[in-house]
Amino acid sequence: MLNAQTGGGRLVVGRFQPVGAGTQVEVRSLRDGARLWSRTLDVDQHLTFLTDDVMALQTDGRSGSADALTVLDAATGAQLWQRGQIAYFGQAGGRILAEDVAGAAGETGAVEVRPAGEDPANPEPEQRGRRYLALDEWTGATVWEVRVPVGSIADFRLTGGGHTGPAYMSQLSPAGVLQIRDLGTGRVVAEHRLDFSGAISSFRTGDPAVTEQVLIAKAGARGTDVYDRGTGRLLWHWQAERPSPWGADLFACAPGLYCLGDDSGLTALDARTGARRWHADGYNQVLGGDGAVLLVRPGRPGGDAAAPVVALDARTGRAARELAGWHFAGTVPGRGLVLWKSTGDRAAVLGLADPLGGRVTVFGRSASWDGRPECQWDRGMLACLADGVLAVWRLP
Repeated sequence: MLNAQTGGGRLVVGRFQPVGAGTQVEVRSLRDGARLWSRTLDVDQHLTFLTDDVMALQTDGRSGSADALTVLDAATGAQLWQRGQIAYFGQAGGRILAEDVAGAAGETGAVEVRPAGEDPANPEPEQRGRRYLALDEWTGATVWEVRVPVGSIADFRLTGGGHTGPAYMSQLSPAGVLQIRDLGTGRVVAEHRLDFSGAISSFRTGDPAVTEQVLIAKAGARGTDVYDRGTGRLLWHWQAERPSPWGADLFACAPGLYCLGDDSGLTALDARTGARRWHADGYNQVLGGDGAVLLVRPGRPGGDAAAPVVALDARTGRAARELAGWHFAGTVPGRGLVLWKSTGDRAAVLGLADPLGGRVTVFGRSASWDGRPECQWDRGMLACLADGVLAVWRLP
């Protein structure tokens, strides 16, 4: 078994085929596992996303050819439409968000991409114009398009979990003009002028816990500048002192806090001033939380799946409790964290953890649980793939 995705009350399972053949995809009812339809994908095709209504396949370009997106009716498997020379990156509100691979061809600048290497300085961005499209998921028709000129950068912020997708598009120019666009229409709904100018390596806006701030990494400089979106004023600067194998960067981890994970542990900074609030040795990864408590674990990103889960007090960084024997499997927004615990040779129990109280409610058991689990949730159901074995449970 290769992979599994959930959406619209359906479970899509991809199975390995002999060398030279495409992946065999089966679509089943998530409620009872009944097989609805199946299809063999082309060798270069892979499933990109599944919504309540459609299923999308991306074809990777070969020999210089552009990517293609094929969209199917999720209920029947019938092809609805296909469009070439686009690369999918998100969906929201019945819209498929994609970049026109060929639409901005020739709109390039003189600056080349410079690899970061051992230098902690922010890398130069690829200097080319981009054309972003919002497509109707049923017909493939272009609902709106936005051209982002050379030097400007767009950012699509995610909200919530599951299949909600980006909330809005932000666009920042080298002159510091920040535009916020509605994803339903593509229209500019707000514009701000920041006290910034220069080449942009990357930027972020709209972090749920710090909604009025914009984080900008200036190309060639070190670290990140934090701006107030309303006034445009520079609030503070975070300095990157050395390169990190983590790809370390600031992220909103709790209301009023940014966090940074590196080899030494987890550091929390005050979002208003940048002052260090606390440091937790050894706990590098934030798995989730409720604002008052952060659930964390030690180890490198993508590292040991069996690392223990610990609850930290978000105000002080002190360990409030350790969920002994429990390991992280995934997050169900609004419900808690999915954890698992070994109960013997290839046997395990699964539970849903309350971040605040630390209580774990057991909801499932598995007799074939090994390796790193990959879990998906939809409509109160959880599907987990562990060591090639797929199991589905109803969440409490």
